[in-house]
Amino acid sequence: MKEEKSKTNRTKTGIKGFDTLCQGGFVSESLNLIIGNAGAGKTKFILQYLYNGVKEFNENGMYVSFEPEVKDILKTAELQNMSLKKFKEEGKIEILKFDPETTIKKLQSEISKVVIEKNIKRVCIDPINVYSLGLDKTMNLRKQIYDLLSWLKKLGVCVLIAGESDEDSSGRYALSQEIKFCKYAVDGVIELFSSGIGGEGDRALRISKMRMTNHYRGPISFSITDKGIKVTGKP
Repeated sequence: MKEEKSKTNRTKTGIKGFDTLCQGGFVSESLNLIIGNAGAGKTKFILQYLYNGVKEFNENGMYVSFEPEVKDILKTAELQNMSLKKFKEEGKIEILKFDPETTIKKLQSEISKVVIEKNIKRVCIDPINVYSLGLDKTMNLRKQIYDLLSWLKKLGVCVLIAGESDEDSSGRYALSQEIKFCKYAVDGVIELFSSGIGGEGDRALRISKMRMTNHYRGPISFSITDKGIKVTGKP
């Protein structure tokens, strides 16, 4: 695949081999969903996205967690040789931990405040499934998810949302309702697989959707090393 230049502003991930698959990275100020089963590499992907944002592109980032504890997030980053703790201490990376039952108004208030005060350019949400558990069951689930995504879009930053799914032996996903809703509403969808559908090793990724982008559409193999995620296949 020959990389084409894009006229749209891009937010580079810095993940080796990924940005060339989508004309230089995610569309700036876009919403993107990272789907995968347990152990597929979702958290590592978004941590690398945040870490590289500071280290390589001088862009501050925020990790919004509904499940992982802050200490576990920092430990995971350290195991990939990413000193997120250092950037956190310097005020370049913010990590916010919320209860799944936190109201959207409180999320809006606290996240917006930090985005403005810290000049945040990259926001990661992990995972949307757990957040949905705290939503009002007497109200329309799709509308509540849509309201959250619409507000995130208005932040004017590049957002990655982690979504959990179940993968069978053939590499097909069983998606929850909230993930199905997100797929329609977001600008980009990246699927991470553990079944080796890329034809090499036991991991592959696919960009199944990315608006305003001429992206590589087939599955492609990737690996997770002690330095993070690396796309190993050739498009």
